[in-house]
Amino acid sequence: MNELEALALALEVEKNELNFYLKLARKATDERAKKMFLFLAKEEAEHWGLFEEKFVERLIEKCELPTVDKELAEKLIVEEPETLSEVDAVKVGMEQEKLTWEFYEKAAKEAEHESVRRLFEELAKVEKAHYELLKAQYDSVMKTGIWMDYQDFSLEVD
Repeated sequence: MNELEALALALEVEKNELNFYLKLARKATDERAKKMFLFLAKEEAEHWGLFEEKFVERLIEKCELPTVDKELAEKLIVEEPETLSEVDAVKVGMEQEKLTWEFYEKAAKEAEHESVRRLFEELAKVEKAHYELLKAQYDSVMKTGIWMDYQDFSLEVD
């Protein structure tokens, strides 16, 4: 997969994650869960913007539209069941974030441009931090039945 195709796929993944977290926020009954899902949606929207900027730069440079590998896209975009509890939604989110960070790490290694490589590397770290946040939430709920306040969890990446 070339760099432009990886950027196009990243846009699809980020759009899917944004929509997933917005849908979960609308359905959430626990206010802290709703805030966490909205926070993650905001993060994914920001990622989409960063990828869009790099995509347009590379698109103008190459003057060709990339194709998105549909098979890989299907593997990277986790299907959400029709009915999903908040706890199950966190599990689906964890799976999605893990797939995304692994894809971004691979795309970084294959990137042609330094700025694109750095973007994939940085967002891989952020997606991994999202996974850790969701895992901490899942562990908290499963052990106590209480959602922790997401602000107590650091998403700072090195």
